[in-house]
Amino acid sequence: MALDKKQPMEHCWKRIGIWGREEPRCPELKKVIHCSNCPVFNYAGRDLFERPLPEGYREEWSDLLATVKSEDLPGTISVVIFRIEEEWLALRTQIFAEIIDPARLNRHIIPHRKSSVLMGVINVHGDIQLCVSLKVLLGIEANVSKKEDRREYKRMIVIGGEGERWVFPVNEIYGIVRVHPSIFQNVPVTVFKAQSTYTKEIFQYKDKHVAFLDDELLRHSLTRSVQ
Repeated sequence: MALDKKQPMEHCWKRIGIWGREEPRCPELKKVIHCSNCPVFNYAGRDLFERPLPEGYREEWSDLLATVKSEDLPGTISVVIFRIEEEWLALRTQIFAEIIDPARLNRHIIPHRKSSVLMGVINVHGDIQLCVSLKVLLGIEANVSKKEDRREYKRMIVIGGEGERWVFPVNEIYGIVRVHPSIFQNVPVTVFKAQSTYTKEIFQYKDKHVAFLDDELLRHSLTRSVQ
């Protein structure tokens, strides 16, 4: 079949070709058997790849590939960022077992408890778990002058490891993010002693200063505090 590149493509393969239903059928089918063997179809395919890029296409893919590259850097860590009072904290994603709406849980106070860290016990899906206060353990002070535009999304976090489970309340869950150790900073001396004990590094995520906590030391201290 003679091919005139100056004529616009009419997608004949969708009308009178293999994928079409119009009659009469394309007379070239007797020679080429299938539209994929026809120069008209092949030229249309080349023309599709050679068409100009849509506006913003190159920039969009450049940003996407740059993001994927940064996430795939060796040593990248997945963490969950959450807030207690006005402090933004992070723990490794791997130790998280569950995040629960506190409205679904009933906490029971343990009489004559000696530890201020131990808040009581909670029934989580039929299992009795200890409820603790990271706010007390880390020495985070209550914010008496809360920002008026601050909305509370209180949640109960369940963490665990090696057969243990700990449940503690937080004011807000920011979400799961991936961070690379290259953005970690040393803990400044201005951080109060209790929190600095459990903070491995500090990192900046968007507009937040986040303390990356040592979960092994944290769980060890929780065990000691409730004994």
